Amino acid sequence: MKRWILFILVVAPVVYLLTFGLSRDPRELPSVLIGKEAPAFSLKTLENKEITLESLRGSPIVMNFWATWCGPCLYEHAILKEARERFEKEGVKFLGVVYQDRREQVEAFLKEMGEPFVVLLDETSRSAIDFGVGGVPETFFIDSQGIVRKKLSGVLSREYIETGISEMQ
Repeated sequence: MKRWILFILVVAPVVYLLTFGLSRDPRELPSVLIGKEAPAFSLKTLENKEITLESLRGSPIVMNFWATWCGPCLYEHAILKEARERFEKEGVKFLGVVYQDRREQVEAFLKEMGEPFVVLLDETSRSAIDFGVGGVPETFFIDSQGIVRKKLSGVLSREYIETGISEMQ
């Protein structure tokens, strides 16, 4: 009898957690925004042009929070450039929101590496807070109606971008 109680109290929960945990992608962290309208934002580009969520209504959006000091962001830079070249002609907008970084650093980085997206400055981190960003890189897939369909914490892959974009259209 004691063995069954031990099994139920210890072994069964461990087996359940391992089974549940191994079936999920750890980069797909839950977000209260999934299925809801994306938080409104009004951010400026490096050229001082204002971009708002409302001005992009009607276009699917890949919104990537990144920084020049972020190693994984450097890795996914080329992947985002390639994705933009491929999907922008289909109307997908690629936005890169600078997370806790300096304009001078961003400009130097982009001059060397190229721009994989429209760069937006979030100088007060208001948008990062509104989106619930805990670190970089984090990417949100927002459909043409402004609804958040997917969120990824960590480095993007080509396959993940393709899946995210197909789920938005």
